[in-house]
Amino acid sequence: MARPKQSATEITAMRERILNATFELLTQQGLQTLSVRAIAEQVGVSHMTLYTYFENRDAIFYALRERQRGKKHQRRAAQLQEAQSGDPCVVMREVLASYARLAEEHPRLYQFLWVHTAAHATQHHQEHRFACNLNHLAALIEIGVERGFFRQLDPDLAAATVFSFVNGPLILYHSGHLQDRDRLRAIEAEALATALTYLKKKEC
Repeated sequence: MARPKQSATEITAMRERILNATFELLTQQGLQTLSVRAIAEQVGVSHMTLYTYFENRDAIFYALRERQRGKKHQRRAAQLQEAQSGDPCVVMREVLASYARLAEEHPRLYQFLWVHTAAHATQHHQEHRFACNLNHLAALIEIGVERGFFRQLDPDLAAATVFSFVNGPLILYHSGHLQDRDRLRAIEAEALATALTYLKKKEC
């Protein structure tokens, strides 16, 4: 018997259920062992049903990354407004610290976003994800420079520099190249302080 045709609203709702289940499992068990069958079981459908909504596992991961990016866009808009009306140093500190906080509270999610790359994510998509983060940092830096809080720096170069300061140690740790957690935390604190010192004109 043919399956009843679904409306666009029903399809969207099911895709959201699948992405929610994937996100929950991802934070619990990580990317490497997460299968379509496990996602289907979490949703409460057969694994073949998932292929009605997504081509394969990598397509699910790509859609999840895009959804997370959309949520970040909303937060970033609020951060830019706060930097315009408040203290850009405080906003920048929070943005840079959020990478380490994500890695600490949701290590598997951090690995998913910044360490592991799904086959479905092309080089263009990877570059786009980095560009979105760097563009946001550059916009904050430009505001800080214009308002006299940050030194006269090239915003794009400065954004790449501070991003590397704070994420370099995290990526090394979560890719297995740095294994001492206490050492990581010490480097994190030093990296954040160094990034802010590099930027600031006034005391942050």
